[in-house]
Amino acid sequence: MKKTAAAALVFCMLLAGCQRSPQRYTDQRYDLFDTLIVLTAYSGSRETFDAMSDLAFSEFERLHRLFDTYTDTGEGLSRLNAAAGQGPRQVEPEVMQLLLLGKQGYELTGGKVNIAMGAVLQLWSDAREAALEDPDSAALPDMDALRQASAHCSIDDLVLDEQAGTAELCDAELRIDVGAVAKGFATGLVAAALCDARYTDFVISAGGNVWAEGAPPGKDGWTVGVQSPDDSGSLLTTLTLSDAAAVTSGGYLRHMTVDGVQYHHIIDPDTLMPSDEALSATVIYTDSGVADILSTACFMLPQDKSAALIQKVDGARLILLGKDGKLSEIP
Repeated sequence: MKKTAAAALVFCMLLAGCQRSPQRYTDQRYDLFDTLIVLTAYSGSRETFDAMSDLAFSEFERLHRLFDTYTDTGEGLSRLNAAAGQGPRQVEPEVMQLLLLGKQGYELTGGKVNIAMGAVLQLWSDAREAALEDPDSAALPDMDALRQASAHCSIDDLVLDEQAGTAELCDAELRIDVGAVAKGFATGLVAAALCDARYTDFVISAGGNVWAEGAPPGKDGWTVGVQSPDDSGSLLTTLTLSDAAAVTSGGYLRHMTVDGVQYHHIIDPDTLMPSDEALSATVIYTDSGVADILSTACFMLPQDKSAALIQKVDGARLILLGKDGKLSEIP
């Protein structure tokens, strides 16, 4: 059925005047990258959009398996984590790209974004899961355990050999966690796959990660709202995006409550506790993976250091909601 539809589309494109006016279509999945992923596009037919959606979500599903560090998928990062301390291991090309980006992100952010922090982040993840199962018994991770785990978070113990296609975790207790970059990086890869297949005029929303390609008919770009971190459902601001990413980091999606205090999931490597420097940080940039790294770092940095970081990346913009509730845009 879908092969017939694709062939009909090619045929139709050869006949002047036979294409329909583009219509807006949307599709979504809840089960990938621990978030809701929505694809919206303008297309000449439902069949064309369905083929586009199949490609997008099959790519997201493949990348989810490769980048998942909390489930034993037998491939990708879960396989690499399982081989910690056992020498170099072959990794898939996309995994190598992600690990290289993670190393670059560590240098760019002065260590604020560290994909080698999995041992610490696992303790926080376990605490959040326990809190979900039994809210009355919710408790913070033990600080001594966090400090012991932090001794196994050196990015230098992640050794990459691009030519050989191998990665090695030299510390047997080191664990990779790519939560600060994986969704943005994957969204960029999926957008590139759609463009390679000659699809245009679409927007992908994966949690706080948005990629906008082209524009709706007659528009300069896609209108994207930046959500307020409170529970009101209101927007802080709206953006017009085309061929660019907007990535928001905030503590309002994943958190737990202990003794009446809410603790979110973005952990500062310096304190081993959730950061309290900002309420949300949104970065607009032409590289979705880099935007994800920058938004995470800017959420954890004081405003002056966030501004200095953004100004190091030509073309990047930051919309920051400070802990005082003031909204600022840099530059």
